[in-house]
Amino acid sequence: MKKIGFVLVLALTLALLCSCGGYIKSYSATILITSCQGDEASMEFHTFKGTYNFKLRRDGDAEHTLDLEASLGEGEMNVYIGVDGEKELLRTVKGGESYDEVITLHDKYDDEKAIYVILESTGKCVDGDFEFEYN
Repeated sequence: MKKIGFVLVLALTLALLCSCGGYIKSYSATILITSCQGDEASMEFHTFKGTYNFKLRRDGDAEHTLDLEASLGEGEMNVYIGVDGEKELLRTVKGGESYDEVITLHDKYDDEKAIYVILESTGKCVDGDFEFEYN
């Protein structure tokens, strides 16, 4: 009986730990280089298919903006902002396009110290370079 109770407690603990993760990364890539420190993140790849996310935290006074630099050789990549398990489309980057812009975030993100930036490909993407800074 003690073994059954232990197994049930262990299963419940694992379920609770797995459900606290927020957003899920699921991808296949070649030559993938990522970095995420504080309020800055970047991702560079040769090929990518799937979903990848970064958790960005800001300190100090808020400007309520997200700096975005992005380029993509082939394919299509959707860039989302995520908070509390929900996500909102910010930009779609298509093959051959590049962006260098400052995106003003909606009022609902004013009090957020941390946000997720979620990259989600539509099929296979080639030669991508994405950089973000949360202000």
